Amino acid sequence: MKTIIINTYRIATLLFLLIAPAFSFAQSTELPNDVRNDIEKLNKEMENSIKTNDMSKVVDLYTDEATIIAPGGQKIHGRKAIADYWYNFSRCKNFASEITELGGNGKMVYQLSKWTFTCVKDGKEVTYSSDVVMVWKRQSNWEYKIQLNSTNNEVAVNETEAPVNRAEN
Repeated sequence: MKTIIINTYRIATLLFLLIAPAFSFAQSTELPNDVRNDIEKLNKEMENSIKTNDMSKVVDLYTDEATIIAPGGQKIHGRKAIADYWYNFSRCKNFASEITELGGNGKMVYQLSKWTFTCVKDGKEVTYSSDVVMVWKRQSNWEYKIQLNSTNNEVAVNETEAPVNRAEN
């Protein structure tokens, strides 16, 4: 009987040692409130910049080596290509970003969102929505910039006539 108790205790200890790091990792993805507030503020800046047609402010939210991945694996890489992409959104009159999840470690932050934008096409307003994944990277000055942006809605590329498969060298 004593052997069964000792073995049960050993198994329980072993399971605890195996499972505890997983819980620790899961908890480490919870962002501090100041980081969460920073990312939410940057999303509002993006919304306001698109609504006021100030695409240079949108482009400034990206790192110099950032990449946008569009449906089908199309890549828009580098500051110039990203600027071309966003300047094609000047036909959009409205934009909203609803953050559904934020996580990471403070240095790198992932964001899951739903983007909704209204653009003018053939004289009519058309509203689109897209699921978006972004990775924000903390810079040496402690500001966050977008390192990676991926969308699942082909309309986000086709309707803006954005250049795709274009990489800045």
